[in-house]
Amino acid sequence: MSLNTTGIRCSESFVQPTIRRYKKDDGVAVLQLSEKYASWDSTPTEADIQGLHSSEPDFFLVAELDKRIVGFVYGHESRNVPDEVLRRWKATKVGSVEILTVEEEYRRRGIATLLLNRLFAVFGERGIDTVTLSAPADEIGAKELYDKLGFETRGYFLKKKL
Repeated sequence: MSLNTTGIRCSESFVQPTIRRYKKDDGVAVLQLSEKYASWDSTPTEADIQGLHSSEPDFFLVAELDKRIVGFVYGHESRNVPDEVLRRWKATKVGSVEILTVEEEYRRRGIATLLLNRLFAVFGERGIDTVTLSAPADEIGAKELYDKLGFETRGYFLKKKL
């Protein structure tokens, strides 16, 4: 096991996919990745994926390697954030990472970091200076990545079946 160029331990080498905006032709591949890996409480449909694209196209990015979509990220600007929260966070505009997923065989090779860093750059171009996200509790690797990228835990989302 070695460290890749992002400093993440991995058994495989760092890869350099093309990070680009989502195109409608990517729908099937993104849907398949969503169904396999994204931590959603419901399975997305093709219409859901197209809806994400149409609502914030600049914030929907894919990682393409050898003409194959191996990961994607979707974020949006969080509107209606209360002024009190903005003051406490010392923020002017907030963005949210809604979905981040990478094909299992390509994890821990820097792809998620590339996707997030590109999304952060696009957020910054829009004046977004603070980013939020949530992750399933069992996604330890994701939590390690988010910690490494400077995210701080602000709370926990819990559920209980009655």
